[in-house]
Amino acid sequence: MRTRSTRLGAFGVICDGDRLLLVHQVESGRWSLPGGGVHFGEPPGIALIREVGEEVGLQVVRAELLGVHDNVYDPGDGVQRHGVRLLYRAHVDGMLTLRSPQEVDEARYFSTDDLPAPLTEWAARAAHLIGIGPH
Repeated sequence: MRTRSTRLGAFGVICDGDRLLLVHQVESGRWSLPGGGVHFGEPPGIALIREVGEEVGLQVVRAELLGVHDNVYDPGDGVQRHGVRLLYRAHVDGMLTLRSPQEVDEARYFSTDDLPAPLTEWAARAAHLIGIGPH
């Protein structure tokens, strides 16, 4: 029998006008939303604040749940995972600053007609939910 696990993540949908903030993930080589895993017992909203601060140095001052993305995947380590990602429309203060270059090597805002590839499914879902990107 295969081992199974559920992973919960919290991600920020951060906009500047019609531009969406994306981060380039070192490990996967994909563009994604700032955010990441929720620790055991940690409220997802607190995880969002922590992850956005750790990755891009911004302070989340207000957030509303925008949507959810989930999928089942096998990263090749013998554990089948169900990834559940909470997508928060996040309002932020501060200056964009890379704080975890081992995880994220670039962060910038992309306009509606210039979303990069490869893009994570949850970043594409967020772009759709806020009315930018491919529909």
